[in-house]
This record gives sequence, structure tokens and C-alpha cells, in this order.
Amino acid sequence: MIDVSKRFLEYIGYDNGCFNVEFMWDEEKDKLWLIEVNTRISQSHSEIFIMVDGMSNHEVAIDIALGQRPSLTNRQGLSPVAAKCYIPYKHRDGIVKKVPDDEEIKALQHRFPGTKVRIDMEPGMRLGDLMHQDSFSYRLGTLYVTGEDHDQIEERYLECLEALKFDIEPIE
Repeated sequence: MIDVSKRFLEYIGYDNGCFNVEFMWDEEKDKLWLIEVNTRISQSHSEIFIMVDGMSNHEVAIDIALGQRPSLTNRQGLSPVAAKCYIPYKHRDGIVKKVPDDEEIKALQHRFPGTKVRIDMEPGMRLGDLMHQDSFSYRLGTLYVTGEDHDQIEERYLECLEALKFDIEPIE
């Protein structure tokens, strides 16, 4: 992944700027796809940097822009591993009747310190009216999850999905 990214950025003459590269991996087939290259800083990954390294990736970009050596801390955050995960709804269109309330979210954050929950909808919204959705599921929100390793991240993510209760009335 690093080699492909490096060769592509060199080929287009991109140098001395922020970027991120997104890949998708099919674990069963051990196949990797290049999804996109963004020649900009990743806003959505900033929270992960803070959770793992204790500072935002934006701080590094500012140091570079000012001609200073970046002062990136390494592994000074809450946890050695963090992930941004979506809260999917893999059913047909519907009307949102209930979303997790503040108490449910606080209980989840107490259970898994460092967890952040962003709910992208509220009661009364129709899933089919939401912008920027996948063709195979609706995105109800975002979870930022921390852990000691990737296995723990996956376990916590699944437990968070189980704990977050949504009530969605299906419509044709």
C-alpha cells in the first residue's frame, strides 16, 4: 500500500503536502483495492490521531506550513489503537422513531472509555432523504472506538452497535 501510494504521488508530482489514501481490503480473497487519493488533510481522521497520539494531524500540518519541524507526539493518547466506524442500517427505507439518548451514550462511554458517538439523525427523519448514503445500507452515525489491539476494536465496535438502540419504522 505504501509503495503504490508513493509511486502514484511521485507520478503526479505531488510533494510537500498533506494527503491520505484509502484502500479497501477483502480479507477472504486477500484482495486490495485503491479507493481514492485525497491531496488534502483528512478531517475525519483527526479524532483518531488525538486518541492514539494525543494530538491532531492538523497540528503537524500547521508546523510544516510554518516551516517548523513537526512536533508529533507518538502514542501519547488514550489507547494504542483507534478506529472510526459507521453505524449501519442494512434494511429498507424507514422513518426514524427513536435514536439513542444522552444517557445511553454516556453509559456506553463509561463502559468503553474514549468512545465517541455521533448520531446523524433525529426522530422524524426519513432514511431515504439522507444525503451521501451507500447503495447497500444507511449510515445512522459514527463511532470512534479505542482499544489495545485490532481484535479489541472489533469486539467493542460490535458491542457498541448492539448497545445503541434505534427504532426505525420501515416504509415501502
